[in-house]
Amino acid sequence: MAFRLLIISGPHRVEYGRFRAALDRLPANRLPDLVILTTGGPGVPALASCYAAERGLALTTVPIDSTRRSDTEAEEFRATKLAGMADAAVLVGEPADCRRLLDAAEVRNLRVVRVEIREARAKRAGDDEGKPEPVLKAPPPAGVGLPD
Repeated sequence: MAFRLLIISGPHRVEYGRFRAALDRLPANRLPDLVILTTGGPGVPALASCYAAERGLALTTVPIDSTRRSDTEAEEFRATKLAGMADAAVLVGEPADCRRLLDAAEVRNLRVVRVEIREARAKRAGDDEGKPEPVLKAPPPAGVGLPD
């Protein structure tokens, strides 16, 4: 059975190269049977979709459906559904930006690895690129990051 990885993020922008580099390190032991789960939409969810397509991975998108529910109820329903589908999660950015998904992940006792992708710093003379590597906020156990 495929391992399902939920990508959690707020509305901020992230450079795709750094996002890709961070994700390449985490699920290495899960390839090729990895499914990327995302909320859909712009920003990091769109990058997750690009990542899945580029790596030949399955993608499941669960967009918000507020036709039958209020916006708040629809967000709660989507968060619960995504967390219920996931085996683990990756948080890109700040937890305050995506509380509903994190709360749903916590209820399910999902392993959540936080990836902090730092903003690019100004390029200085002698700098090769001026951009730091993505940093894992909580280092993965035994260099993996996702449960076995």
